[in-house]
Amino acid sequence: MESIFHILSMTFVLHVSLKTLHPFRFHTARYLGSAFTSNLTKMSPTETSGEMSSSSPTPIKQSEVRYDLYRGHPNDQALPTAEMQSLMASLLHDDQRDSLMSSLGYGANAGNDALLKALRSFLERRSSNDDTGEVTVGGADRSEFFITNGVSHGIELLCSTCTTPGDEVWMERPTYFLAPKIFTSHGLVIKPLPMMSDRPIAEGKDIKDAVGRIDLDRLIRMVESEGISPPKMIYVIPSYHNPTGRSMTVEERAKLAAFAIRNDVLVVADEVYHLLDWDQNQLIVERGALSVSGDLDATTLSSLRPVSMTHFNNMRSASKNMGQPAQGCCISVSSFTKIFAPGVRLGWIQAPSHIIQRLTSYGYINSQGGVAPFMGRLMAHAIETGLLDEYLNKLNSNYSERYDLICSVLEKEPRIKILTEHSPVERRGGYFLWVQFPNEVDSDEFASYSLKEFGVRFMAGGRSDPFPQLEDNPSRSLINSCARLCFADLDREKLVDATSTFVQAFQSFLQQEV
Repeated sequence: MESIFHILSMTFVLHVSLKTLHPFRFHTARYLGSAFTSNLTKMSPTETSGEMSSSSPTPIKQSEVRYDLYRGHPNDQALPTAEMQSLMASLLHDDQRDSLMSSLGYGANAGNDALLKALRSFLERRSSNDDTGEVTVGGADRSEFFITNGVSHGIELLCSTCTTPGDEVWMERPTYFLAPKIFTSHGLVIKPLPMMSDRPIAEGKDIKDAVGRIDLDRLIRMVESEGISPPKMIYVIPSYHNPTGRSMTVEERAKLAAFAIRNDVLVVADEVYHLLDWDQNQLIVERGALSVSGDLDATTLSSLRPVSMTHFNNMRSASKNMGQPAQGCCISVSSFTKIFAPGVRLGWIQAPSHIIQRLTSYGYINSQGGVAPFMGRLMAHAIETGLLDEYLNKLNSNYSERYDLICSVLEKEPRIKILTEHSPVERRGGYFLWVQFPNEVDSDEFASYSLKEFGVRFMAGGRSDPFPQLEDNPSRSLINSCARLCFADLDREKLVDATSTFVQAFQSFLQQEV
């Protein structure tokens, strides 16, 4: 037995060492040795762009990436390498032997038992102060959990178990640019949700208040008054949206959940950024930029995070079928990708029991057993020891400073509007800023110019629009004048250089357009 644990220990150390070299190219243990080295040599310029050295921001005739504000990855130096080494060493102690041994089997279909227990405790603790609004939901959240390999895997499983080809999925504009293909690969039909930005500007408020915001009143009228059939599923990113950075208010969440329950719709809430956040106003005070008795009212300083969408599943009074379990509900898909490390490939689905039962009885889950039981035990240990809490606190502080850095540079160019700053929720979070250029600037054209002339890569707004064919729609025009910038990936110094060069590229682009 001692020899087995010695081999495991040595394997873990080698695993971490290789992942530290390039975590995004390391997939499974079979790539150790020459195969791993071969993978490193095959990486494309895009995949390695985050490690390229910086140089002067003078315009250069090239298409290579010097600064990558496109890639939505965590910074390599911020990855929890030391924390992972500590976890693995701790898990190999004799007092953890039985627990470790049990995690090396197939495991329960829903996931590692220790992780399921620890995860519920972790989420309840981290969200205990979330804003629940004034909606009565009829008791505590009775959601159950199912362990996955991450958000994309969770969506994949929900498509497989809860939909049939031809079903409709309605989604926001803009949205996470890789999500639509998951749905269409299952033969599902994607359609746009009505957005506040669909309205002519004259009918609504300032465009800054409309970007990335679902027109919930219009959605309700379409289905409940105008006879349009509801979709099978709605996909939303309610917290620190990718790409806009916006969060839905607690009132908007409750309204969407009530609609879903009344009309038997499944709301799939991608909440991967939900815990990766900070109170921007409070941070201003803590850093000495503003006193509590200064310009901000004291009530503004304590900005609460809106509660997870699953909180509203107990609004059974909203169901058409009184006395019967509502089939329409909110489902949260999330993972440790953003709050710990992508390489652990571990996430979860939080949903009512009838959804979890579909997942646990799914054919391939019945065949293979639970997802990643060993990694599940490792992450359970991270929660039990408080390591994940400590790391997440540090990560949130790190990203809040990065957010301030990139905003401080962009604010020097008033023609670039930071639309993320106009989210109705005071908290900030996630990985991205959504910025808007003057109407005459096409973000696709500017993105090409920026890369060719300055080596700065970013995501043009149109890349996040799954419905580019709707060219005469006001939302399309707005999206085309916007861009997504990632502040999580680059080193801090390079992030400042990249943003400064981005601004210089923008100014140069406007001059050559004159």
